[in-house]
Amino acid sequence: MGPLLLLLFVAVVFTWLVVRSVRAGYGTGIFWLAWFCIGLAVVLSQQPPLPLAARILINLWATSVILLPVWWSWRWVSRASRSHR
Repeated sequence: MGPLLLLLFVAVVFTWLVVRSVRAGYGTGIFWLAWFCIGLAVVLSQQPPLPLAARILINLWATSVILLPVWWSWRWVSRASRSHR
């Protein structure tokens, strides 16, 4: 359960840093890479069978690895389209 608490703490801090970074307009690729590597390390350290809470957190992490770049791209496109009006 310790690694899961660490993952939760890292997720909160990482989210805060990403929001600040995206608003400033830099660092998204580096933060995504760090998020992927840290999450992958925690996932690989888990021993089966995993409790339900662990499976939910792992699924949320995996979804965020995919959705973060999609969200950043969508925000970039929407900002670019507003600036061309």
